[in-house]
Amino acid sequence: MTKELLVMECININGWYDQVRQDKNKLNGLSVKTLWALRKNMKKIAEVADYFKEFKEGLEQEIKDDFFNSEKSEETVVKDNEGNETPAQKVKDEYLQDYQARINEINGKLNELALTKEEFDFTPIDIEAEMDRLDIDCNLNMDDLDILSVFE
Repeated sequence: MTKELLVMECININGWYDQVRQDKNKLNGLSVKTLWALRKNMKKIAEVADYFKEFKEGLEQEIKDDFFNSEKSEETVVKDNEGNETPAQKVKDEYLQDYQARINEINGKLNELALTKEEFDFTPIDIEAEMDRLDIDCNLNMDDLDILSVFE
């Protein structure tokens, strides 16, 4: 089954899967066939989500390298809500406008990538068949079923 998803949707689905995997009982009621299909499908989605994460981290590192150095930033102290002080770096005023422009540029690139469509060849999951076999008190909620329906 071929399906198009936005990169942003892949990130959300991948986050859901990370959470679900931490709850060992969440997917217990699903058949082995469905679990196997889900695993294969999630590998494909994870590739896109991981690429976005790496792309974002690369842009963040560029900005750190360009602005958080001895020339363009200075040491400062930041207080948290409880009054505790933490050392930090602050972009110098004369570079602040350039820094903001770069932040806006990076946000634009990230938004553009997040709204890019990716095409997937998924192994289909028959949600209706799973619903027929699941117990009424299964661990899945409507949000889980919404995510799983992506693979119908």
